[in-house]
Amino acid sequence: MFFNNLKIAYRNLIRNKGYSFINISGLAIGMACTILLLLWVNHELNFNNFHKEVDRIYQVANYQTWNGTKNAMPNLPTPLIDAIKEKYPEIEYATHYNAWGENLLVEYKGKKQYENIKSADPDFFKIFNFPLIYGNMETCLNDINSLIISEKAAKRIFGEENPIGKIVNVDNRQPLVITAVTENIPSNSSIKFDFLIPFEMMRKQNPYSENWSSHNYFGYAKIAKGTDITSLNKKLDQFYIDHVDKESEKYAFLFPITKVHLYNLDGNPTKITQVKMFFMIAIFILIIACFNFMNLSTARAAKRAKEIGLKKAIGATYTQLIKQFMGESLLITIVAANFAIILSHLFLPQFNLLMSRQLVIDYSSLEFWLIIFAVTIFTGLVAGAYPAFYLSSFNPIMVLKGTFSGGKGSNRFRRTLVVIQFILASTLLISTLTIVLQTKYLANMDVGLNKDNVISVNVNQQMRDKIETIKNELSSSYLIENVSYSSHIPYTVFSNGWGENWEGKDPNFHPLITYPYVDVDFFDVFKIKFIKGRPFNVDNPAADSSCVIINEKLAKMISKESVLDKMIHSNSEDLRIIGVVKDYHCTPNTRKLQPFMLRLCHDPNYLFIRYAEGNSMKAVHEIERICSKYNPDFPLIYQFLDDNYNNMYENQRATVSTLLYASIFAIIVSCLGLFGLASFNAEERTKEIGVRKVLGASMQQLIIIFSKDFSKWIVIASLISWPITYFAMEQWFVNYPFRIDFPFWLFLAVFILLLMIAIITVGYQSWKSATQNPIKSLKYE
Repeated sequence: MFFNNLKIAYRNLIRNKGYSFINISGLAIGMACTILLLLWVNHELNFNNFHKEVDRIYQVANYQTWNGTKNAMPNLPTPLIDAIKEKYPEIEYATHYNAWGENLLVEYKGKKQYENIKSADPDFFKIFNFPLIYGNMETCLNDINSLIISEKAAKRIFGEENPIGKIVNVDNRQPLVITAVTENIPSNSSIKFDFLIPFEMMRKQNPYSENWSSHNYFGYAKIAKGTDITSLNKKLDQFYIDHVDKESEKYAFLFPITKVHLYNLDGNPTKITQVKMFFMIAIFILIIACFNFMNLSTARAAKRAKEIGLKKAIGATYTQLIKQFMGESLLITIVAANFAIILSHLFLPQFNLLMSRQLVIDYSSLEFWLIIFAVTIFTGLVAGAYPAFYLSSFNPIMVLKGTFSGGKGSNRFRRTLVVIQFILASTLLISTLTIVLQTKYLANMDVGLNKDNVISVNVNQQMRDKIETIKNELSSSYLIENVSYSSHIPYTVFSNGWGENWEGKDPNFHPLITYPYVDVDFFDVFKIKFIKGRPFNVDNPAADSSCVIINEKLAKMISKESVLDKMIHSNSEDLRIIGVVKDYHCTPNTRKLQPFMLRLCHDPNYLFIRYAEGNSMKAVHEIERICSKYNPDFPLIYQFLDDNYNNMYENQRATVSTLLYASIFAIIVSCLGLFGLASFNAEERTKEIGVRKVLGASMQQLIIIFSKDFSKWIVIASLISWPITYFAMEQWFVNYPFRIDFPFWLFLAVFILLLMIAIITVGYQSWKSATQNPIKSLKYE
């Protein structure tokens, strides 16, 4: 029986090539999209899970109180890790980690290149499972002059040589010995490094970091087996009060490493929201493909009615027929799955580019085949279940008498499925285009300062010592309009504090204030407007060393009246307000406008050069010439600030692009089903077409008649999708302090687009039927 049913299924596939092609194509496209999205979802959900005993590994974090609320922060004071390791026996290992690292010049045999160098304590390799190719993880970080590198960094610098024992020169001043080489870090790791040095070296170079008020580094811990994390976190709640400051409003705690990629440290969702969204989109696309199969299977039910009637008449049971049709569904799904794997393989490189990932299809991976198996079985069962039960329920007497018509119920079901398909497609497309507009708005919005025609140059110690000389020589060039330097790129400042006081301040009010450090020409370079007061003294900057310039937001917090010459007490200093500038975004514009105060910069990290418009490359050459004169040992690192700003939105653009492609594929799959139904509808109404043509109906009239029914479904789908989309997007907008007004015009635009696609899809099939010779149509059986 099995082989007989298999033979029948194969013959049906061959006999109905057009419908088989539509079914298999729709399922293959839907399954390929689902496989790629599920690969990404699986990758994101398994961040950090490759570490041994990962359930015992935690990020050390702390709550800090400002604006009246507790805020979870990963940045820690340096002494904290040492203290908790000493005072809590439940913490087996603990390590500092410099998560951002420093871009330093690495030299080996005359070859120089900038590398990002991070640092950690010897416990690092006792906590994390980063296998070593060379070296001993127990001792590789013990020597202060040791350097651990990744496999790809070793190949980049040393080629095929064994790097162990080799000496590299860092920043033209520090020789370091390679003591270990790690395997390449997995892409789903929150901790990534190519160069790692002992944290002890950082401590010696930055003694100020030993201050409890300086929060610069991350920390991780591995707890002892059997430790109750809830009890341990309760103890850590009292850490600052018991060991640092009895008046402290800070609270230390441990957060699972398995959650850091998906959630904020306070437990609120971050990346998990995107993961859930892409998982739902994957299911939507797969369901749309399944609906196509259901539609075409039930639409062609009458074609198989006699086969079912005969089988029932000679004793085939209801269960046997269900098994047969479910088997046929699974056969088609398995064929489609093979094509889906091929499509996934072909489009994976483009998908990786979109998502900034390095996903691979590992055919030896059990996880990959579990995804394929799950998608295939889900598709086969969902797509085949209703047709199997529907076809198996035919009354054999009606079928054999020739009175079976397929039933109005199945027509209503097919229409319902088409409406649901287009609800999903419409919702997905409108949502995606709304996100596109919001992302463009953020990328192009006025941030309150002029970043066009500005080049940023990274400043190292050699340049710092001669910064005024470099600045003056650059300013004398005809290619350059203004030059300034600062501690931060102006719209990406993350140096914050909350200990400031001023006259009349509520003692319970602790606003988070941002601290950019700038020079006297900063306001000219970025064309920042003053509301009141003046900039720093150009002729005598030292006279303003105890002065600050604040923004409107902070000025309103301090007083409703003029704030000029008022004093702010900060870190044992009294600072006089000499100016108020118009608010600008000193932090990324995905956050609210921050109150900030600007102080004079003495230790710059960036040099900013505004060049004459249209002279970008000439200006670059001039900057290289001048900087190399005073900084000969270091290659120049520079970037155009408008490019830097645009790069901040790469992740959002990747999400948008993926959603857009998913929407397009959803529409393609929906239209494949619509095309199949239109084909079947035209075939069923062949005689009607012939009669209408004989009675004088024009081709245009016939196309309108056929398209009207399908167009009605698009109208219903759009009307249902609109409120769903609106409320979903309003919830999404809650995360953005700066947002566009909801683009209601998209409802009409997407409706017209879907209607046009549907009319073209159905109209083509109607045109084919309408152009047939009416004599052939009237003879059709």
